[in-house]
Amino acid sequence: MLRANSKLDGTVQPTMPASPASTSKRHQRMREAAIELMFEMGYAVSMDAVAQRAGCSKQTVYAHFGNKEGLFRSVVNELLGPIGASLATDCEDLEAALRSFARAHLEHLAEPRTITAVRMLTTDIARFPEEAKALFNAGALNIQQRLAECLNAAMQRGELRQDDALALAEMLLGMLVGFDIDRRRLGLGGRDTLQQREEWADRAIDSFLRAHREPATTFPSSTRSRMSS
Repeated sequence: MLRANSKLDGTVQPTMPASPASTSKRHQRMREAAIELMFEMGYAVSMDAVAQRAGCSKQTVYAHFGNKEGLFRSVVNELLGPIGASLATDCEDLEAALRSFARAHLEHLAEPRTITAVRMLTTDIARFPEEAKALFNAGALNIQQRLAECLNAAMQRGELRQDDALALAEMLLGMLVGFDIDRRRLGLGGRDTLQQREEWADRAIDSFLRAHREPATTFPSSTRSRMSS
């Protein structure tokens, strides 16, 4: 659909609407502006400030995100979405899927802006409880849900013992994170090398699978002897 563009002499010429690529770039620019400002100011950042940083109007920000909560959700999806999305909900190769997810999750937690986001959450949560809740739901709970779907699929295939998939997902996430995020949040360092993070991820997955895998069918020794003869 063409839009009208008025010239100073009063003539009106049609202009083409913004291309999808242009709209996507503008959307990303506004989201990056929001991320920068949230790291600087916390939840107190205004839509006006986002618009100014992104070089657009406040109306444009609202048109893309709806409201401040929608903007926060988009920010969380930008920061945490790739971690959850990397985990296929069917997890046909359970062990490989969990190891890949665990390593990606720890790599994400080691990123400086993730730590900044955690500090922001803990600093402003009392003043902005609804915004903090929205961020938590869109981030951590979304990852837990996707992980639970993966574990539930493995239970249906008989690879894991039947249990509460959401509870197991939370336990596994706790095993993965350990004290690392607290150390980083307090500026005490953490598992700072890729090797350290991968070793911890593998240790957590090994322990989890040993505890929750469905035992393989075994036969008494006398039965095995008859079967082999």
